[in-house]
Amino acid sequence: MAKGLVSCIKHNTADGQADYFVVVHDDTTSVRSLKSAMALGLGEAGELEVAEGRVEKFEPEDDGKERKAIEKAIADMAAGMLKGSVRKIGVGAIDPVTEKMWERLRGAMRLLARKLMIGAPIVIRFHNDIDGASGAYALYKALSAAMGTGELIAYKPNISWRMHGSVFYSAEDATNDTLVCNNYECVEKPLLIVIDFGTAEESNAGLEIAKEKFDIIWLDHHPIIEGFKGKELEHYINPWQFGGDSNYTAGFLACVFAHTLEDVDTKEMEEASFIGDYSIYSKPTVGSRRLAALLDLLTSDTRVISGMKGNLTPESVDSVLKDKAKSDELIAYAESRVAEMLDLALGSIKVYNADSIRIYVADFEAIRTNDQERYPLPGRFASKLLGRIEELNKSPCILLLHFGYFISTRMSKKLIGKVDLLGALEKVHADYSNYVDSTGGHSNAASIKMNGGEMKKAIIKDVVDTLKEEIEGG
Repeated sequence: MAKGLVSCIKHNTADGQADYFVVVHDDTTSVRSLKSAMALGLGEAGELEVAEGRVEKFEPEDDGKERKAIEKAIADMAAGMLKGSVRKIGVGAIDPVTEKMWERLRGAMRLLARKLMIGAPIVIRFHNDIDGASGAYALYKALSAAMGTGELIAYKPNISWRMHGSVFYSAEDATNDTLVCNNYECVEKPLLIVIDFGTAEESNAGLEIAKEKFDIIWLDHHPIIEGFKGKELEHYINPWQFGGDSNYTAGFLACVFAHTLEDVDTKEMEEASFIGDYSIYSKPTVGSRRLAALLDLLTSDTRVISGMKGNLTPESVDSVLKDKAKSDELIAYAESRVAEMLDLALGSIKVYNADSIRIYVADFEAIRTNDQERYPLPGRFASKLLGRIEELNKSPCILLLHFGYFISTRMSKKLIGKVDLLGALEKVHADYSNYVDSTGGHSNAASIKMNGGEMKKAIIKDVVDTLKEEIEGG
């Protein structure tokens, strides 16, 4: 008979019987999903006999020594799953930041590995853009490689992948994540992993709910604001904490995180994340440009994948990447669609002069030729439009793209340090506090969320006037 610990129980299964996740510790230590001929108690340790995926006999211990021995084996095995070498890409401004973060990332990965070793449910939320999706995909590939033959983790991991359409983690999001785990009892908390969300105070309510239910790993690269409570988490990791900035993208951070577990090939995903967030470290190749275009489309409109209805998972991305004909078809559509809309935008844009800097204003709804088309999404189109304007203008500029109750602002990176975009938006927030719900983002890419559309023209004018005043006064 082997020694075992009942580490997790899943109730309300399809066949009406509980699934027991049992850490079996004999010659090797592994976790298995088993049925049982008898009811087992959570946290019970003892000797067990397993036949054809069922616990046929279980003799609980009396003194607790077996449980302590197995818990130590779990910790040892989790630590042993990690890789030792720091992920370096040969970029002087990036590698030192990675080195500083490496042990923090390893600590977070030890936590993830331990959750895998006890069968705990895991929820992974990633932002629905190139940056978030590239990081989630890299983590998916590392987890798949780590599970390998299934000898160590001999069950299908309880991982729920959730593409997230906002930069806020709301109370509703936290409640939904909690519901995912309600059928489970576990000797430890489930795990929540968040990739590429913002650092807004609007996430605090969700965080307070999630902290009661989950251990949390939060990987982000947005500037850290004073009132954001996520920075207090043990496993909150952001390059701004280690001398980096937002050019060290969240997707790249998640790729590095994946490398603490497995040395999977993430080079093109890393480059796609740089392209997607317009990082100064981007060095596009033909392959990474095409990958970025594909991820942009997939995260904007899941309908382009047959059978998809909203939630994009890394597994579904993987299926598209493996189908070259399908990938080529989707990339061609994405490129033609963006080119068409850029041409339309350039013909309808408004221009305001502020000394040598021009401020452009565009109406996304007037540019979109088909209301049923979900691609490209307005925020990402704003970045593409700014890039085209910069190419034609040959000088730094600012763009406001408005749609619905939102205004996306984009600013040439050459203006960072000269124009305080976030400060200008915050001033407008104060001016129209009854009409603006929130502002925030990066120093050169931010947005305004309004609670209605009746004051949109006045708010846009105030943004333009505030920026002009700052530029001409500076």
